[in-house]
Amino acid sequence: MKKNIAKYSLEFVVIIFGILISFFLEERRQNSIEMSRKNNTIKQLISVIQEDLKQIDRFIDLQSYSLSSCNLIFENLNNKSSISEDSVIYHLSSIGRGLRSFFPQEGIFNQLISSDLIKRINSEELKLNLFKLYNEDLKRHDTHAKEFDVYFLNFNYNLSVKFFLEDEWSWGNKPINIKSYKFNRKYYKSDDMYGDLIELKSSMISYIKELKELKKSYILLNKLCLKELN
Repeated sequence: MKKNIAKYSLEFVVIIFGILISFFLEERRQNSIEMSRKNNTIKQLISVIQEDLKQIDRFIDLQSYSLSSCNLIFENLNNKSSISEDSVIYHLSSIGRGLRSFFPQEGIFNQLISSDLIKRINSEELKLNLFKLYNEDLKRHDTHAKEFDVYFLNFNYNLSVKFFLEDEWSWGNKPINIKSYKFNRKYYKSDDMYGDLIELKSSMISYIKELKELKKSYILLNKLCLKELN
């Protein structure tokens, strides 16, 4: 009888031990799968960050070009320089081109959140900066960009109505193509034009500053993501 009890007890212990080992191995396998998914998503995020950094640089250059055009027009209106009507129209179109703004890619971050992979990230600093960038900085940027768009849309509308301006914008070597226009000297010299330029110049300066701050955040996030993978 005692031998049977000892035998069954041993078998029971072996079975329980086997079950525990199975659970342990399965948990390790699941953890390995989840960590692999997390690392792959972080790699995708790094690619997106690098693409967005290129975008930011392009828009800083675009806004800086538009700001230079704005300063040149101010000099002309203040009789500090003399330029042709063709050049005036070109630079007014260049100012209007400042309408274009940076659109971040947020899909990978949303994937991290929806799949709960964010919990697998080891670095608390990385998690903190992810939430700061995507839940705070980019939402604030979106609000400001929409406010700027209102000014630029109104300015471009006035260029079309007051100058009958037809133009095309691109990212190539010739970013601005003036197809046709009818110069309106009275409107060009008006207080409305001058006031619009003051507002647009302020918007461009603010937007360039904001893009440069976003760039710093993206660069830091890129470093933290690379550190997470090492």
